[in-house]
Amino acid sequence: MSNYPKDEDIKAKWTAYHKAFIILPTIVIWVWFISLNSFISPSTINKLLSLIGLNIDIIGVIIASLKAPYYGLFVDGGKIEFKRQQVEHESFKRGMFIVVVGLFFQALGLLV
Repeated sequence: MSNYPKDEDIKAKWTAYHKAFIILPTIVIWVWFISLNSFISPSTINKLLSLIGLNIDIIGVIIASLKAPYYGLFVDGGKIEFKRQQVEHESFKRGMFIVVVGLFFQALGLLV
């Protein structure tokens, strides 16, 4: 029986730390926003767009920081390590794309 991980098992891992750093800031930001803003003010749409962008940025940064676990040394010529690095690179690219979307919303908040 082989101890080598299968290709579909090599993926970036979410931890409680990652989930907490998405959930906690989101709750704090939105509770604070709702409690301090009257929705009649014209500047509310600016703040709303900026906060949406900020939340998207937080999610993107967390996704970009996800890492695949180290599986150890195998006699495979580095194929598993190469696949692990590819998975991390894809996670990083997805996260950075999400950050760009968040920055776009923040820019809209400044321009509106």
